[in-house]
Amino acid sequence: MIQEKKASCERQPMRPLYVSPTGRGGVDVGIQNITRSVREAGLAAELLRLPEVYNFAPWLIPRSLPVGWWHGFDIIQGRSRLAFALRSSGLPVVTTVHHLTSDPALQPYSSPAQRLFYRLVESRYDRWSILDANAVVCVSRFTQRQVLETYGRVDTHLIFDGIDTRVFVPTSGLIRRNDGLPSTNARIRLLFVGNRTRRKGFDLLPQIMDLLPDDYLLYYTGGFQNNPKIRPHTRMVSIGTPDRRGLVAAYQSCDVVLFPSRLEGFGIVPAEALACGRPVVTTNVSALPEVVDHGLNGFLVARDDIVGYAERVRELGEDADLRQQMGEHGREKVVRWFGYDQLASGFITVYRQLVH
Repeated sequence: MIQEKKASCERQPMRPLYVSPTGRGGVDVGIQNITRSVREAGLAAELLRLPEVYNFAPWLIPRSLPVGWWHGFDIIQGRSRLAFALRSSGLPVVTTVHHLTSDPALQPYSSPAQRLFYRLVESRYDRWSILDANAVVCVSRFTQRQVLETYGRVDTHLIFDGIDTRVFVPTSGLIRRNDGLPSTNARIRLLFVGNRTRRKGFDLLPQIMDLLPDDYLLYYTGGFQNNPKIRPHTRMVSIGTPDRRGLVAAYQSCDVVLFPSRLEGFGIVPAEALACGRPVVTTNVSALPEVVDHGLNGFLVARDDIVGYAERVRELGEDADLRQQMGEHGREKVVRWFGYDQLASGFITVYRQLVH
């Protein structure tokens, strides 16, 4: 009887429950990628979306859900801002760490209100989640080092953020444009994807454009964060906030992705760009060198080096063969290291360790 019950359990697909308040950044994209990848791998995963307010008051989550909300699941998972609030289920809890807001490097690029919230509130949430979770997953080696240095947890798991490489694909001919951007007479099209904030380096874009030829044009997206003090350059064109399909088309329609971010826990934007066969010019900080290989699929520039960004963008803009070569390398790297297969297999391994 025991053996029959064990065999029956093994035939049942594992059921992880992902709890995620609505968000509008890379962390929200990350949890959706995890859900899709493990479902494709055969797990009966569910994603429970909650109102955005629970990002700031996660301790309210157990009080707001029905009694026994965790019944029928094997694992509960949430980001480090809220995972501590999920322990009441009695199930194994997995937390994912995308970046730590306690990082001193983040402070110069945060508002006074953000710095206060990070120091007094979110750092406590992170600590409680990271120290109490049954398993801690970090999305980059950079984040893994942060968790070790800040909280002393040594048994973390490294699972890179995942990209759906069947959706984020190059155009036919790799660097051929898809015309998914507004029409222009510009010879070279650049693309910036992200919030219009100083942390993302949006304030550097007008200065970089000043150093580039007049036939270079930069398209940029919007986001849920916007700094109204940063005025775009005359050769910068907003494309709003495209959906997933529109974002892929934008990547496929540019020549170079310019991403002068000052701090990233992983680097979703460069990874998506590389998956679409587009070379990336970004910053040699935090986790970005784990995504972009300098000289192979893009260029890494020192933080705030406006001249350096402009020189590397122009080097790519004036050499179509180099763009082709780097695009091919980037696509191969993302498929090998950041695809859904590695994402799903990494989490399934962690889940099996906890459940069995």
